[in-house]
Amino acid sequence: MFSVLNKQFDPFTSCKKSISSIHFNPKNISCFDNDGFELSKLEQKYYSKSLFQLSNHLNHQCLQFDWLKIDHPNLLLDHALLLERKDFQENAREQLEKYSAKFPQLRKYLNVIPKWGFDFAIEYYDENDFFEVLHFEYDYNNYEEAEYYRNVFQKKVLETDWEDFALLLKKRKEDWIALKGFSQNDYKARLWGLVKAEETLKSFA
Repeated sequence: MFSVLNKQFDPFTSCKKSISSIHFNPKNISCFDNDGFELSKLEQKYYSKSLFQLSNHLNHQCLQFDWLKIDHPNLLLDHALLLERKDFQENAREQLEKYSAKFPQLRKYLNVIPKWGFDFAIEYYDENDFFEVLHFEYDYNNYEEAEYYRNVFQKKVLETDWEDFALLLKKRKEDWIALKGFSQNDYKARLWGLVKAEETLKSFA
């Protein structure tokens, strides 16, 4: 049913190379993602200069990789992603420090904490129904911890009978259909054995 596309995170934590000064303007610096993995235009320049390959999953420009894929007639994998956020060191950091006097927002860039995360969403459909089965997101600031839990979650995903789990949710639909937003996600996550559906981390200290 499931197969693994990318098996581990990248342990490298930093962008280290400086970029052209022409990129330092309010448009490129704005829209810093305080919570997730989406990158501002300026961050994208640094990542590209450091040869980190960006992609546009979920309509966001991020350092992210397809994690899993599925083959099933009634289950759809909306997304299963490994995501990474880098900090800035060496020449990149010196450059950001230089421009932070003119652009105070760059203090956030200087305080980025490297993190790794995964984002998974699976859906079920048949002739009468279509619903989200499970959606979870977890972030970690420590590479070894991220790798450990990626393996834990990956093993659980691969061992789950997702059709049975979807049919169980369908039977219990009255219990969760009226729940709002994250409450519905948490209900399904608890049924799958998690404490909650999401545990995300801020992007800077």
